[in-house]
Amino acid sequence: MRRLSEKLTEYVIKTGTVSSESYDIYQYGFQIGLEMLCCFVTCLSIAIYMHMIPEFAIFTGIFMLLRTYAGGVHLNSFGSCFICSVTVQIIAMYFNSKYKFTVGTAWLLILVSAILILKAAPVECINRELDDTEKEHCKKVTMKVLIAVIVFAGCCTLAGILDILSLVALTSFIILISQYVGILKYKIEKSKNKRR
Repeated sequence: MRRLSEKLTEYVIKTGTVSSESYDIYQYGFQIGLEMLCCFVTCLSIAIYMHMIPEFAIFTGIFMLLRTYAGGVHLNSFGSCFICSVTVQIIAMYFNSKYKFTVGTAWLLILVSAILILKAAPVECINRELDDTEKEHCKKVTMKVLIAVIVFAGCCTLAGILDILSLVALTSFIILISQYVGILKYKIEKSKNKRR
């Protein structure tokens, strides 16, 4: 991905669209964008194969919105992040196709996860620590997204779409796990840096 992002950056600089002083910023942006696109296309392809496009859209929508603002574990390389992301999505969709939470269990998972996600948000990464203003913004957006998720879950319950309600619960729980793994990873990396 790095080579392709470098080629794209060289091209936009060559065309005069951006200045050469912005090389690092654009190269990083292109690399992250390409990595996310690669992961998204892979997961979408698997969802098409599994005949689970609506489930993919709901899982991905909730996951991306909450992970963006609430945070979670960030792995150290594209390869490990790609494998982890694809594996988690496949397991979530497979699990939801075979097993469904009861309405009570789903709501318990959604509400407890929402409370704990909000409490932990935002989870920092050793490579990107947040200032107080950013933390406050992320916390507010996380609250809004969680309210939207709860409203969506309520609509699913009222409409009797219990397989989607179960998926919302599972997705919320996965995000919660990701947050606490991210917190643990951050603390370990922070303590290693202090010892150096």
